[in-house]
Amino acid sequence: MEYRYRRIIREIGEFGRFQKTVAFCLAALALPHAMHVLSMAFLGALPEHHCRLPAVSTPGDFPPSWQDQLETLNGSIPLELDASGESGRYSRCQQFNLTDGLNVATENRTLQHCTDGWEYDRSHYGTSIVTEFDLVCDRAWLREFAQSVHMLGFSVGAITSGTLSDRYGRRPTLLWCILLLLAFSVTSAFSPNYIVFVILKFLLGAVNVSIYYTAFVLGMEVLDHSKHTMFGMFMYLFVVLGFLGLGALAYIIRDWWKLQLAITAPFLLCLSYRWLLPESPRWLIVTGRMEDAKRAIKRAARMNGADFPDKLYREMDSNLIRHNGDDDKERRQHNVLDLVRTPNIRKITLIVGFTWFVMIAVYLGLSLGAPELPGDPYVNFIVGSCMEIVAVVVAWSTMDRWGRKPPAIAALLVTGISCGATAAVPKDLWQVSTCLTMVGKLGVSVAYAVFPVYSAEVFPTVVRNMGIGMVAMIGRAGGILAPFVALLGEYWAPLPLLTFGILSFLDGVAILALPETLGVPLPNTLEDAENLIGVREKNSESSEKILPDKFQKTEVYDRITVL
Repeated sequence: MEYRYRRIIREIGEFGRFQKTVAFCLAALALPHAMHVLSMAFLGALPEHHCRLPAVSTPGDFPPSWQDQLETLNGSIPLELDASGESGRYSRCQQFNLTDGLNVATENRTLQHCTDGWEYDRSHYGTSIVTEFDLVCDRAWLREFAQSVHMLGFSVGAITSGTLSDRYGRRPTLLWCILLLLAFSVTSAFSPNYIVFVILKFLLGAVNVSIYYTAFVLGMEVLDHSKHTMFGMFMYLFVVLGFLGLGALAYIIRDWWKLQLAITAPFLLCLSYRWLLPESPRWLIVTGRMEDAKRAIKRAARMNGADFPDKLYREMDSNLIRHNGDDDKERRQHNVLDLVRTPNIRKITLIVGFTWFVMIAVYLGLSLGAPELPGDPYVNFIVGSCMEIVAVVVAWSTMDRWGRKPPAIAALLVTGISCGATAAVPKDLWQVSTCLTMVGKLGVSVAYAVFPVYSAEVFPTVVRNMGIGMVAMIGRAGGILAPFVALLGEYWAPLPLLTFGILSFLDGVAILALPETLGVPLPNTLEDAENLIGVREKNSESSEKILPDKFQKTEVYDRITVL
């Protein structure tokens, strides 16, 4: 079932107070969402540490500074060799056996693992889950495991929320996820042990990603297609502000549980969305809930100060398009199989899913694989986040001028070439490798800014949230595998970047097979999406005769005749 939604938009106003309010509220959700996405950078911070020596210090009684504390370790903690074979830092996980006595020659003393816990450097970080649960040495893998479980939660939440949103609505799914996030996040701040923390991080990842993608889809459906680029970039800009806010809050709040509460606090304001946010009128119409759609449209018209003709309400009841005369057929419950049931939709799902996999894997891989910059970690985090602003500017300035595909393809090809080129750079020219890596990160950031908008435009309304959830789930799988790609550097140092470069280049080529969506209204039914490529190709000819009969009464056809 479908009604010409663009006519409704023109009657109530394409970008009035209603649309502006909804767009701002939804985009603002991206700020606390982003804080939670990268929160493990500080919640799981790994400070310098060494074995606690009872004769030197006791828990809660630390020397004035970390450097002063290190001076007391001579003869108690062995020195480890660095990569060049020279003496480096004190061992993090071993100590000399104290029963041997300090007068025994160093080469004759035995080593043992830390027996009384660890001391941690507090100069940069106050507390983290690492210091709280002693996730170091033989337990260090538990820190990485917590991050992987968090990403796994993103994958599960993306597909689950997509299914719920397409079946029960965007608004209730979004509101319930906000409530769940508040509950899980506050509880995680007071986790009594590591297992509880990991379980709650999984649940937090699931509901956090659900909030973002449900809000994104709702905004895309409420706004006219001419405002999609603006909304997508506006939402991405709030993501960047969230990264900057996380760095600033982490600098001020050095205890992990207090930081967890601080990044959750903004979601309290979002409880007001119960009264501020509407359901998607487009989704209500497509699913046949006409009375609810009328109420949503009346509210939008009232906020925009527009008079909506009564005759259009009557047309919404009498002029609904029926495919093959079977109205119930269009109202059937859709499922994940609809994303791969027909040839073109299957191709769209596979290529878009592959793109999300590559984007997230490369983005996280470049971030995790790059050498740590010297200096203050908080300043480095904030400066690195500022690079995302450049990506927003590049994406915003190109998407409405050249379309969605060209900037995404160009960005991924640049990423592929720059990352692949690092394999040919000599080791002594590390500055060149660093510059190439930064160019690659900028390129994949541009693609990441473009593709959420494109993904929402290429999937039909009846399975849009489900489609976004599916490709997001595939993308998070890339985030889980990214650290394993980095391990390839143990066999050949340039291999991780070369792998990311090849994946990016192949992805850029694969996108050539997708349809362009600039200037084409959102597809609403599976049939619209299945024929989206053919419609776009014929759009330039502006001829009614060349269209298949099935398009004569669709919104896509309506747009073509207007052009």
